Amino acid sequence: MRAMLLKLSRASALPQLAPVALAVLLLFASGAHATEPPRRVLFVGNSLTYVNNLPAATASLAPPGVEVDAFALPGASLNDDEHNARLAGLLAHGHYTDVVFQERGGDAICHGDGCLTAPYHLEVVRGSKVLAKMARDAGARLYYLGTWQLNPVMEPELVKGERDIAAAMGARYIELGETWLRLRAADPDAAWLHSDGQHPGHATTALMAVRVWHALSGERATQPPCVGGTLYYHAPSEDGFFHVDRAARPVTCLVSPAKAASFAMSVAD
Repeated sequence: MRAMLLKLSRASALPQLAPVALAVLLLFASGAHATEPPRRVLFVGNSLTYVNNLPAATASLAPPGVEVDAFALPGASLNDDEHNARLAGLLAHGHYTDVVFQERGGDAICHGDGCLTAPYHLEVVRGSKVLAKMARDAGARLYYLGTWQLNPVMEPELVKGERDIAAAMGARYIELGETWLRLRAADPDAAWLHSDGQHPGHATTALMAVRVWHALSGERATQPPCVGGTLYYHAPSEDGFFHVDRAARPVTCLVSPAKAASFAMSVAD
């Protein structure tokens, strides 16, 4: 009789363990989620990156809590950045979850047969890989944002070189130039270029922001990219670093909601 009662007691206790175990598992899962690092994005580029403040335009598409910084010096290539101590410190100790690299305009062009093994191209690849390793060793995801060419004949050569460099870096390639040419042909009156005829206009910066945000998040932008504070033309700082203040005012939206929606639709899922 005693053995039977003991058996029944143990059997009745078993169902009570399941909710306890479930609560422990839920608590563990909640704790694991809470320890995920906050999203921190670093742009590494040049004047194509800071004119019109691409980092701020991209931040405007992100939810609260996403922090965005940039390192961009005028006229700089990624090879120039290879030995920059300020950038090395940011990559190693900035706790960035995502790093977006952008090369100086035209440097990635790979022209003619055999260009992928030409010395000039291999040198661009080499410097880019050095920076990529710094970022990857610190745990960041890597992205390589393309540029554009006014001459449509050269655009395929640019894309070829950019794709090769991105692959060598282990970075996700964010194509820009072919889409830029197509959209520009469809709407030639949009502000594709700055008044200097070389740097990005508002529409180009908005297009870059939309495509970068899609690469970072997997989501299409649902609002126009807007910049709080200064729409830079000259370098924001002497050492190249600047932080995006998402509360900065006034706010300038770079394109209309309809234009931003068309840019978002140009991104392939």
